Amino acid sequence: MTPIRLTVALTHPIQYYSPWFRHVARSAPELALTVVYATRPTPSQQGVGFDRAFEWDVPLTEGYRSIVVREARDGDRIDASSFFGLDVPVIGRAIAETDPEVVLIPGWHSVTLLRALAACRTGGVPVLYRGDSQLLSGPRGWRRLLWASKSWALLNQFEGYLSPGRRVDEYLRWFGVDDDRVFRVPHAVDNDRIASAASAYAAPRERAAARAAWNIDADAFVPLFAGKLVASKRPLNVIRAAARLGSGVTVLIAGAGPLETAIRSEADRLRVDVRFAGFLNQTEISRAYAVADVLSLPSDAAETWGLVVNEALATGLPCIVSDTVGCAIDLVHTDETGYVHPLDDVHAQADLFEKMRKRRGHDWRPACRAAVADYSFPTMTAGLIAACRAVVAPRRHVAHATRVQDVSNAH
Repeated sequence: MTPIRLTVALTHPIQYYSPWFRHVARSAPELALTVVYATRPTPSQQGVGFDRAFEWDVPLTEGYRSIVVREARDGDRIDASSFFGLDVPVIGRAIAETDPEVVLIPGWHSVTLLRALAACRTGGVPVLYRGDSQLLSGPRGWRRLLWASKSWALLNQFEGYLSPGRRVDEYLRWFGVDDDRVFRVPHAVDNDRIASAASAYAAPRERAAARAAWNIDADAFVPLFAGKLVASKRPLNVIRAAARLGSGVTVLIAGAGPLETAIRSEADRLRVDVRFAGFLNQTEISRAYAVADVLSLPSDAAETWGLVVNEALATGLPCIVSDTVGCAIDLVHTDETGYVHPLDDVHAQADLFEKMRKRRGHDWRPACRAAVADYSFPTMTAGLIAACRAVVAPRRHVAHATRVQDVSNAH
């Protein structure tokens, strides 16, 4: 079969997607991939939410075909909370120039993505949905009806749907999407790279040395929080839960953001031993997973998946997450890969910390790595190929039949 011309439209290069695109370009001859980025953010724009400017220390646009529509401008915002933060009206023209047979768009959190969707509909190009919205993340009260009406109308603009997990399955089914139009494309990280990086600290001596670099005692029980220090992720709850465990506990915070001062104050008030590693880039974060005893992600439903859980499990680190974290029902299995607690239930979170501390001799690594093994680039790619074929094959068949008929009429 001639490769299917697939164009992916994104607001900007994303550190989790880039290795997947390289895998597709290298390992999927069924697809001819082009990624259209609306812009390439400055370090300051990239750092919104982290309260610091930075660039990802892994390649973002190498190893696959990509186009940047325009360079960053003053005032651009790429964070998903700002719908009008990035407006690139010519995104549709850039997509059309790639001559796509199908386009993948990750939802409509930016006006630029909505422009891309409108351009595809006008041009008659089928579109695949790739999002992780869930029913829990929708608003409550009177706004719920408006949200549901808008979501239903926009979801109906797509021909196929790429679902990362069960909560997105439920979301799509609730909005009336037929199951045969939904394809499993799980969220994944570069499991091999992150596991390999963490393995450098696997031996007791190396792990103790890595802990010592952060002034963490070799025998301490270490819950890790990794991510932006923002209210939706509930980092303060990690401090409050740790305070209930008494001595012998050191919380490691790998991240930065506006709540850092509040976290320090709360730790002082509750006399919790805490270490701030600061923002850790992609090649640095594995060390934090390696020295920790558990990853804690107590976020609210704004955490529609939680790729730090994928990362932690890939290194063999168990996880304790809230029941509103998107990946909780897919990846966190009781007594195997970790535990789930009700949102904002600090007592339950502390009890699970204590349960984990009592099981410190248990080897969590085999179950953790097995749970995330199928959340991989090959699995993602297989689902993507299936979705592209499902929406493109009927069109190719019609085009072929038309050509045959034209030839027949000519004779």
